[in-house]
Amino acid sequence: MRKTDEHGVSYSVVPFGASRQLFLVAEPKENYLCSGDDTQGHGQTVSDWQRQTRSLLESCQTVLRRENFDKNTVMMGQFFLADIGKKELVRQVFSEFFPENSCVTTFIPQSPVSGAAINLELWAIAGCISSESLQSGSAITAEFDDLRWFFAGDVRPDYQPVGVYARSLNAFQHLGNQLQQNGFQIGQVVRTWIYQGHLLLTEGKTQRYKELNRARTDFFNGVQFIKDYLPPGYCGDVYPASTGIGADDVDVVIGAVAVSTRRKDFVTVPLENPNQTSAFDYGTVYSPKSPKFSRAMALAVDRSCFIFVSGTASITESESRFPEDPEKQTEQTLDNIAALIDGSNLEKHGISGFSSGLNGLKIVRVYVKRPDEWAAIKSVCNKRLGNIPILYTIADVCRPELLVEIEGFAVVNRSTN
Repeated sequence: MRKTDEHGVSYSVVPFGASRQLFLVAEPKENYLCSGDDTQGHGQTVSDWQRQTRSLLESCQTVLRRENFDKNTVMMGQFFLADIGKKELVRQVFSEFFPENSCVTTFIPQSPVSGAAINLELWAIAGCISSESLQSGSAITAEFDDLRWFFAGDVRPDYQPVGVYARSLNAFQHLGNQLQQNGFQIGQVVRTWIYQGHLLLTEGKTQRYKELNRARTDFFNGVQFIKDYLPPGYCGDVYPASTGIGADDVDVVIGAVAVSTRRKDFVTVPLENPNQTSAFDYGTVYSPKSPKFSRAMALAVDRSCFIFVSGTASITESESRFPEDPEKQTEQTLDNIAALIDGSNLEKHGISGFSSGLNGLKIVRVYVKRPDEWAAIKSVCNKRLGNIPILYTIADVCRPELLVEIEGFAVVNRSTN
C-alpha cells in the first residue's frame, strides 16, 4: 500500500512475515524562510528550524496514528540537514515527539533538493515482540518472526584520529563494538550507509573515497558475512549491501542493520546485477582496494522477501554511462535496479518463487549531484516509479561524471501459482 498525505508526507505500508513495515518520507509543510540579523545557516533562524522540524514531525505523527503504528515502532530515522550545526536543535525537538532512545537517529549533512532546511526518512515496524535501546539511542534491537534485528545510526569516529582512513576505520570499530555489546557479530550485518564529507576531494596523493574504501576493506578483512543463512551450495564473495555517498561535512557517519535468527527457513543472499561488474571486482583504476559491498541483499522468510538495494548509479560492466546527461543516467540507474531485483535474478541467486521489478520498491532515496538537474531526474523517477515515497537530497556521487545515485527498499511476496 502506497499513500501520499496532504501534509508533505508520502509513505508505504507493507507486510513482511508477521510484521507490518512502514516507510515514510517527509518534508515540512512550509519552508519558513525569512531574513534578518539573527539568521543562522542558509538564511533561517533558530525558530525557523524549530518550526520546520515540528511541522515535519507533526505530519509524521499523524500518519503513524492513522496506520496504527505507535511511537515505539519507529526503528530508524534519518534526518537530512542543510546545516549540520542544527543537529542538536533537531534532536531536542525530536525528543518532544518520540520517547528518548526509542529510535536510532542519524543526522546527515546533506541539503534537501527542494530548498527546505530538513528532510526526514522513517522506518517503522509494527508487530515486534520486543525492542531494546542501547548506548543512548545510537543502536536498538527488535524481534519479530523469531528474527532478531539490530539497527545502528549516527556512528561517528572519536575526536583524535586524523584523515579519512583513520577516522573511517575508527567509526567502523565503534560499529563493531556496538554489535558485540548487543550479541551480534560483524558477519551478521546486511546493510550499511556511509556518508563521507567531501567524497571526491584529494587527500595526500589519493582521493577521500578511495581512502574510505581502504578502511572498509581492512575492517572487513577475514569476515565471513551471513554464512549461516546463505542458500545451500552458494559460492561467491559476500558483503553487505551499502551506500557510500558524499556529504557536506568533512567527517564520516555510518548507519547499519544486522539480523540473526535460529530459523532454518531464513535465507539471506547478496544480489549482483548481471549487467554490472561486481563492485568488489573493480579494477585498481577506481580504487586500490575495491569497494566491498553487494549490489543488494535479499532476506527471504516464509512467503516474503525483503531487499536492501545498494546505492546504484549509471554504470554497466564497470564503466560510467551517459556522462553529462542526467535523464539518461537516471533511466540507466533504474534499469540497473529493475534487473537487480527481478524475479529471474533472485532465482539465479538461490531465492525462488518471487516475482519483482520496480513495482517491488516501497521507498527510494535519490542523491542528486547538481540541484539544477533535479527537475529532469525527478521527471524520470515519477514516470518509472509512480506514487512511491521518494526522498531527494544533494550529494556527491563516487565518480565525478556520475550525476545521480539511487537506493531503496523492496518487499515482495512469493508467487502463488
